[in-house]
Amino acid sequence: MKKIIFGIVLLVLSIQGAIAQIYAENQNATVTEQVLKELNRERTLLSQNLEFRIKEIDSKINNLDESIKNTNSASEKVEKLLERVKYLEERQDEIDKNTLSVYKYNYSSAVLNLASMEREIKPLNLFNSSREFYSTLDAVGNPMNYEGYKEWFGKFKTYIAEEKKDDARLEALNHMLEVTGDLAKGTPFTGVFAGSLFDGISQFIGSLNRRDKDLREQSMKMLKLTTSIAQFTHDKDLIETEWEAINKSLNELKELQNTAMQENLVEILDIQTKDFTANFTNETDAKKRTQYILDISRIAENRIMEERKANPENWKQEYHDQMLAIQNLKIRFGMLTFRILENLDKYEKLIHKYQNDPLLKDEMTNLKLKLDLVRNSFESTFNPQEYIKASNEMYIVD
Repeated sequence: MKKIIFGIVLLVLSIQGAIAQIYAENQNATVTEQVLKELNRERTLLSQNLEFRIKEIDSKINNLDESIKNTNSASEKVEKLLERVKYLEERQDEIDKNTLSVYKYNYSSAVLNLASMEREIKPLNLFNSSREFYSTLDAVGNPMNYEGYKEWFGKFKTYIAEEKKDDARLEALNHMLEVTGDLAKGTPFTGVFAGSLFDGISQFIGSLNRRDKDLREQSMKMLKLTTSIAQFTHDKDLIETEWEAINKSLNELKELQNTAMQENLVEILDIQTKDFTANFTNETDAKKRTQYILDISRIAENRIMEERKANPENWKQEYHDQMLAIQNLKIRFGMLTFRILENLDKYEKLIHKYQNDPLLKDEMTNLKLKLDLVRNSFESTFNPQEYIKASNEMYIVD
């Protein structure tokens, strides 16, 4: 009884020691990375012991082979052959142990990486839905935010109202202004509307006589500004189209991740979603998350062992399929973060394109500052290349 109690105490102390070591090793690494590092350390030690044991058995088999070859006694040969069979069975047992060890680690890695995605997708969702510089980006495309434009546009609208009866194009422009709404709310200067607006402003400028020199000069400036903003908006919208595709991919990925969570954590490991959410997804204490994720890894290892006993002929297949599915999810997630980074690069190029425009350069400077904040925030959270690399290397090859 004392031996049993002592054994339990040692087990508890070893687990606590592992948790302490995991937590202390690298505060900057994720909980999943730390736990997997510890699991791999344990597996490596076991693998080394198995390798030593196999070499030891091989040596015994070689000695037996030499002895069988040199003996003339039939009964002694039979005895040694039986002993050789026993060693071969022991050798196969050791190989099976190694295979089991690899599968235990790999499936634990799959489950833990899947679990970590729950916390990784949340900030990505937040980033994708609340890109901070968006308000500044939209403000650049709204001419009413530029000095003097709102006052000048009032004069331009007065001209349209007075001349539309005698000019079909101005009548059409007036109609579009009424349909599209208040320009102060950010009606984009693109497409047919932009073309009609340019024509209308050009007509307005042409209608001004020499006595309206100041208004004419102001109108010329506003036409240039409107043209710059329209082209900027067009270029920006091309980038925004990719965001829509990214959003779609993110939603698809989230659905696949939810399915994988249901199949692995709930159905295979019998872990309730609400418990996982409380103890890992929403848990802010890193030590508690470490303990919980370590517990999950042990449950995953035990399931592998149970399945091997219950289905010795075909115990690998389901877990192999799940591991591939989770790895593909991780790679897709990494590719998605890479696409986001590429899209941020497109904004960099957009700003660079218009930073020398005298009418937009101040806005580009401000926009660049906001974009740098978003980019730095993203890069401090996600490293697409490292993420994809880690996804490709998340399993041990037997």
